[in-house]
Amino acid sequence: MEQTTAPLPVGARILTKAEAANVDLGPLTQLQGTWKSANGMGWNVIAVPGPPSQEFILEVIPYIETLTFTPVVAASNRGPFVNGTEEVQQLVGLMYEQVIVSTCNTPFCNARGFGNGQQIHAERGIILNIQNLNSNFDIVRLSTIPHGNSVLAPGNASTALPPNNNFFGSASTMPKAVTGNLPFGYGEGQYDTLQFPVFPQTNPNLFLQKTLGSQQLTSLTTLSFSTKNNDGGILNIPFIQQNINATDMESTFWIETIKNPKAGQPDILQLQYTQTINLVFPPTGVKLPVIWPHVTVNTLLKVS
Repeated sequence: MEQTTAPLPVGARILTKAEAANVDLGPLTQLQGTWKSANGMGWNVIAVPGPPSQEFILEVIPYIETLTFTPVVAASNRGPFVNGTEEVQQLVGLMYEQVIVSTCNTPFCNARGFGNGQQIHAERGIILNIQNLNSNFDIVRLSTIPHGNSVLAPGNASTALPPNNNFFGSASTMPKAVTGNLPFGYGEGQYDTLQFPVFPQTNPNLFLQKTLGSQQLTSLTTLSFSTKNNDGGILNIPFIQQNINATDMESTFWIETIKNPKAGQPDILQLQYTQTINLVFPPTGVKLPVIWPHVTVNTLLKVS
């Protein structure tokens, strides 16, 4: 998107409310504010190393989340002079904070240390809208996670209504070998459909589709990020690199405006997302390093 407002001063800073009111955030505009999920809407699926007899333990954790986007930030990047004019790239965006709390009350969750009420994830970052000189990508997600990871995920935004509500694609949680093939059936025994029968553990995106159901969308903004895009990546502290290396991340946010079923009432603003982080575990009993996707999905409503 080309810049439509007056250039901001060169530098990187948090804008005042008066300045922010005059900034075009483009596809990020509707994110501003605080979003919360209801109990049973957020799900975390991740495999972690287990005892040699088990090789992996699959953790399935329902959660609630608070996701806040504020304040507005702006930056200008100086570039080279082209035909006597300096290229200056303009960026605006939103700082965000994510807090996730477990709602799992099973003996397994309690024994593992993430029982009901336990905070299991905290993250802060920035999502930027690149207003000019954006090359192939017009949005970027910057994240820092207390495990010892820093994420840079370029991406693209689009605004278009799909032909139906089946637009989520798939998010596989099945393991795979870094090179070669895993033994037949490896990892399948980790899935426990009896513990959480309502949640599709092998493809969590199906839960997003089920949650949206037949609700009528009046607008849809899609934000897609990937560290696999050019110049993206994840940096990890040495312990993470050696033991459970996070190699890449993909995430998609769907900002949905839904027609209110109650006549005369305002439309509903809903945020759904899926995120997959590929983790490489060191060789286990199968004598191969294994990639196991860490998948999270959630549906949130704006509360302020």
